[in-house]
Amino acid sequence: MSQKTIKRLVACFGSIQLVTALSVLNYRAKEQQLNCNYEDYLVITPLFAPQGQNEEFAAFIQKMANSIYSWKKIVYLSLEQIKTLTDKVNTSSLSEVAKSVHNLVGIENPDEIYFSRTWNTENQLLMNVYESAEKICYGDGIGIYFSHTAFLPQNTSQEAALSLSNLYKNVKKQIKGVLPKKKKFRKQEFDIGYFSLPYAFGEVPPMETVVLDRSVYLKNFQTLRKALDDLIDADYINKLKAVIQNYSVSILLSSNFSEAHRMPREREVKAYREFLLTQGIPPNSILLIKPHPRDSKQKILQLQAELNDLYAKIILLNEDFLFYLPFEVLFMELFLKFDLTQSQSPKIFTFSSACLTLEFLFDAECIVGFGKEVVEKYFYPEHIEGRIKHEVDLQSTISEVRGLVAA
Repeated sequence: MSQKTIKRLVACFGSIQLVTALSVLNYRAKEQQLNCNYEDYLVITPLFAPQGQNEEFAAFIQKMANSIYSWKKIVYLSLEQIKTLTDKVNTSSLSEVAKSVHNLVGIENPDEIYFSRTWNTENQLLMNVYESAEKICYGDGIGIYFSHTAFLPQNTSQEAALSLSNLYKNVKKQIKGVLPKKKKFRKQEFDIGYFSLPYAFGEVPPMETVVLDRSVYLKNFQTLRKALDDLIDADYINKLKAVIQNYSVSILLSSNFSEAHRMPREREVKAYREFLLTQGIPPNSILLIKPHPRDSKQKILQLQAELNDLYAKIILLNEDFLFYLPFEVLFMELFLKFDLTQSQSPKIFTFSSACLTLEFLFDAECIVGFGKEVVEKYFYPEHIEGRIKHEVDLQSTISEVRGLVAA
């Protein structure tokens, strides 16, 4: 008797999301305990990196995906392709759009589809095309649930052109009364979600929820760590270890505030400097700067120049093989033994939910956020209140994570 084949489609928009999605895929396969084969497809959705960096970001995700998993097909859907598809929805039937998606993605009827969110256009489009599949949420970052109101997309003109509200409105006008009811473009929701921290930031997932232990995620990070030789320059890492070994080390995980129009680039650079000066910089210390995957490379060079006088040495982790790599993997390689105990304890400065992954997986204590004074001084006025609240929420969630880890 031939084995059943379950076809699964995963959509992701970043390297950390890929690791999280694979953690959920592997958990579900173990949970299902089915005597079957899996045929898996990966769709890399628009990445919204600075101009000129999208293609190399997508290429890195594809390379990383192939290094740790076996895929039937991997495809990158650029912003331009998504625009073309949504325009087609507005001028023809959803079934015609479905044919185009099938040709691009390489699959017509997946059994399961995996997404981080429902509320961005590309995911809604794919969920409508594959409406009959079971819809599974793997969360943001390392399995965190964010609703539309808690974590809005970057307010760029590109994304504004793809707003869901406009899409729904246009689609309804075009296809009302033309297609059978079941074929209309409509808002899709998840059937089930798998999270590490489903209730972070006071959120309550609206779907059936499964909470995963950190060991589920650690297994995939360990797999990725073992595959590092396929992704990075091993000599570079060994030399970097030697350079930082006998120094006091700090790590700055930058974020894409200016790229997301939260404040001008010059102010963002100065905000990091002002924040670091409040933290007490040990003499003769080294600062590692790990860019956010959606940071501008020019900004990172500007940041280095701004901070040069504060540290004995500043090392930019901006080589092509490091820029888009999940920092968690690099942290494991530089600062953790294979049993995950720390070989060195750097100070870690973070400004986003990246702190939750480090705290949750590795018990690595992070210092989070600029603080109210710096935020009020440098952020655009319309973003000050939201940013202050987000930093308070991050610190509160970290306290909860530390309680979970200690339990």
